[in-house]
Amino acid sequence: MTNRPRILYLTLAVIFLFACNMPAGQPPVQVVTATQDLAMTITAQAQVIQSGAQSAPPPAAQDTPALPPPPEATATISQTPTPSTPTVTVSKNTNCRTGPGKSYEITDSLVIGQTAQVVGKNTATNYWIIKRLSGSGECWLWGEYATVSGDVSGLKEYAIPATPTPTVPKPVSNLSANKICFFDGVNYQLGGFITWQDKSDNEDGFKIFFNGNPHGNAPADATTYAIPSIFVVPGGSISMGVQAYNSAGKAPLKEIIITCP
Repeated sequence: MTNRPRILYLTLAVIFLFACNMPAGQPPVQVVTATQDLAMTITAQAQVIQSGAQSAPPPAAQDTPALPPPPEATATISQTPTPSTPTVTVSKNTNCRTGPGKSYEITDSLVIGQTAQVVGKNTATNYWIIKRLSGSGECWLWGEYATVSGDVSGLKEYAIPATPTPTVPKPVSNLSANKICFFDGVNYQLGGFITWQDKSDNEDGFKIFFNGNPHGNAPADATTYAIPSIFVVPGGSISMGVQAYNSAGKAPLKEIIITCP
């Protein structure tokens, strides 16, 4: 008999004897194969991993800077717009004086197309106080030809300055005649008008003279006067004169000779 059968028989005999000697009621010995052992090992490891995951402390917070809180909403404040600075223009070239009226000195002027800043007013006299364009300081502008833009409600009300002492007005210049000479076969009928340039700004009016005698009056700032309708012989002439005046006195008389034809 070879050794292999002999070993097999001895193994079976040992198993039989071991089984016969086991105490009654004891469960039979389970033979665990290598595959079962591997499965049990894996199951046990999984249970350990699961148990460790349950008991492990929570992960530490990351060390990152906290985001700043969102800015608090603020109410939008509506600002009241600043009223526009009042300005003035004129529809006719206008003198600007030290006060309201021709008795005050001219210190500046505002012409068509220019704009000046308004700093005050005198409602009673219809004058605006403006910043001078050709120098420092202020002057008074008559409102007759003025157009003011902007808010004037806050403008200061200016008091009227003391009236300056009047001076004698200047004489007129460039006196000339626009004559009409109509010949009727015997004499000439004269008509037309005379004109002059007003060189003064403080006259109260103009005295008109005809052949050296007072004939009438023209108002302040006037620059024309009608020639009296008269008949003159051929080659005949008349004289007409203009003299500015005010409370301070009279300017020198200016005359012109008018002939027909």
